Amino acid sequence: MFPITVSQLQIGEVAKRAGVSIRTVRYYDEKGLLPPSSYTSAGIRLYTVKDVNRLIFIRRLKGLGLSIEKIKLYLGEIPESSDIQKRAERTIKLLRMQKKKTREEMARLTSLEKEIDESINRVAICMGCKAAECPEPCPLYGCVL
Repeated sequence: MFPITVSQLQIGEVAKRAGVSIRTVRYYDEKGLLPPSSYTSAGIRLYTVKDVNRLIFIRRLKGLGLSIEKIKLYLGEIPESSDIQKRAERTIKLLRMQKKKTREEMARLTSLEKEIDESINRVAICMGCKAAECPEPCPLYGCVL
């Protein structure tokens, strides 16, 4: 068995650095998204820092709601052997997609926050009401659960 070098990481360290579980790393290996760079003679999976970055990127794409099959397509669009320019362009494309999805999610959350604030204001008004029961003609009728 050869010694593991600093540039070779075992599955636990890869999972820790990428913020995922060991099971997730194994799952992505099973799906063909993240095969180990090499194995020890004992069959231990070994990864590189590049693999960690790929795993983080896979996690981001998954966060965009992409299926495993779509992620495979995006990551496999341009072979690893392609020139750095093509791979960089593909990476930028994926990052822009992620940025767009993030902005959409932020807009959705901002809208939700406004709705919550409006509800808080309505309920606060109800708290100041002196009526024993909320009358139906009240514009705030039914705002208290």
